Amino acid sequence: MALRIGVDLCDDYTVISVAGEDEVTSMPTVICRDKKKEYWHIGEEAYRMALSGKGVLTDKLVSLLKKDGRSTVGDRTYSSVELCTEFLRFALKEALGDRELQDIEGLCLVLHKADPELMDRASEAVAALGLPEGSFRISSHEEALIHYILPKEKELYNNLVAVFDLSEEVFSYYEFRVIRGVGRQTVMCSGTDLEEAFHIDVLKTDSGRKLADHIIAECARKLMDRKIYSSVFLTGKGFSDTEWAEEFKEFICKRRRVIFEEGIFARGAAIYMDELLRGVQEDRLVICDTRLSAEIGMEVSAEGRQSRLILAPAGICWYGYKAHAEFIPDRQDHADIDIVPVDRHRSRVTRSAGFGELPERPDRCTRLSMDLSLKGPDQMEICFKDMGFGDFFPATEAETVTEIDF
Repeated sequence: MALRIGVDLCDDYTVISVAGEDEVTSMPTVICRDKKKEYWHIGEEAYRMALSGKGVLTDKLVSLLKKDGRSTVGDRTYSSVELCTEFLRFALKEALGDRELQDIEGLCLVLHKADPELMDRASEAVAALGLPEGSFRISSHEEALIHYILPKEKELYNNLVAVFDLSEEVFSYYEFRVIRGVGRQTVMCSGTDLEEAFHIDVLKTDSGRKLADHIIAECARKLMDRKIYSSVFLTGKGFSDTEWAEEFKEFICKRRRVIFEEGIFARGAAIYMDELLRGVQEDRLVICDTRLSAEIGMEVSAEGRQSRLILAPAGICWYGYKAHAEFIPDRQDHADIDIVPVDRHRSRVTRSAGFGELPERPDRCTRLSMDLSLKGPDQMEICFKDMGFGDFFPATEAETVTEIDF
């Protein structure tokens, strides 16, 4: 049976969801290696092994992955990628039960935020599981949230949707909206980590619960003031029991539906991977931290007509995106790259990318190749190479690379 998996990998807990299944599997993101042999334990069992003195525990795997850290056990040092791979291997085995890793047809791993270097290392860790090439994707909470909400009944997102995620140490707020108008609908999601975060251990005492309740209620009032919401979603370990949050619930439950569901981001990632493998075409423009919020292009002349060459369309996933074009400059030593934001309140900007030192040739007797790669949601790299001009002017090794922030 082909499985489509969503994995929400965070420092405190990891949640795994299988597309089409109601239950999710949740475990602490910790790994422990036996001191005497190379055997691994994860989650609660890892804590037990470490407490017994039989193993060496490594926690906060995502932070370790972000700083490319290492952990030494006995005479062996493991990279953060190796540790993450082993954790994911055992976590997936626990979630799948009698099923095998070979049954996984596609896997979407989501991180709290879209960070290019972290996504690179997470991609290495997933690839080391031995999944088929092209069968996995690295995404973010914001993108997973979009795919979680959209299949639901439209009454839940006619207006704004608020999502509160209370994990062990992070309190996050996300806002989801659908912008309707002429042409394609635009779906937008943005998230922020709130400074008012607290460790959920404070919920173990009456005074701590009252203080935490007041803190999150004040946050909700400040964030949601004078806005119209269709629904509010709650997720994260801190909201698995909401009896302590009376003041908070009294505010968010007024004239809107409130829903708690465990593993929202893992569920959204599983839905996303299932849609990708089924070939479902996006009929909406999606904007979030993993998608490009502007169109990148340049004005060119083709067959005597002025036209716009789209190098990167708005809404495209920027991670790993590349584009290639070839052209002949007409009395120019640079290309003007236009960035047109989706948000109409932001201005269109133009950035110049120089061709570098090219051989002297008559006008329109140089052919250039241009390779564009997106390095993040607001950064690109453009490389120009001299291709010469037929048999008259051979290609040279002239090459220039320009990094552009926008």
